Amino acid sequence: MNAVIKSIQLIIGMTIGLICLGAAAGGAGYYFFITQMTTRPPKPVFAEERAGGKPVAVKPNPKSTVTVKPKQDPNVIAQLPAAAYDAKVIWKDGLSLKKEPNPGAEKLGGVAFNGKVAIIKTSDDKQWLLVRSATNNLQGWVKAGNISKAAVPTQPKANKVKAKPNP
Repeated sequence: MNAVIKSIQLIIGMTIGLICLGAAAGGAGYYFFITQMTTRPPKPVFAEERAGGKPVAVKPNPKSTVTVKPKQDPNVIAQLPAAAYDAKVIWKDGLSLKKEPNPGAEKLGGVAFNGKVAIIKTSDDKQWLLVRSATNNLQGWVKAGNISKAAVPTQPKANKVKAKPNP
């Protein structure tokens, strides 16, 4: 009988030990995943904030050669190619003008919803359009399908007047 009691004590002791081990692992998991994962990361500090609120000036590299383009008069409208046609933006959020025809390209500016643009050319894969904004003459690539070709205005018909015969 002593052997049966010792076997029962061994089973009960192992069960209590496993329960305590599981509780300790659960407590450690709770501490790590709940308390550590819910704290907010530190706020990023940008260069302008480190310099006391003043924009950080970039020092020019004396070894690099920079060509300065003459400033274009905004009142002068650049000539469009003959194949260009008018269109308007139909994407509700407006469009970003990109430097190159790919999603990761540098953003040059934007065109608002219903903004008028001139389509200059289409990319080889027909997925991108090179457009020029009518408002600020800014040129860049936009994703095709977000622009609607504008209706071509028809030329007014000349009124035909029948000449009355002279009596």
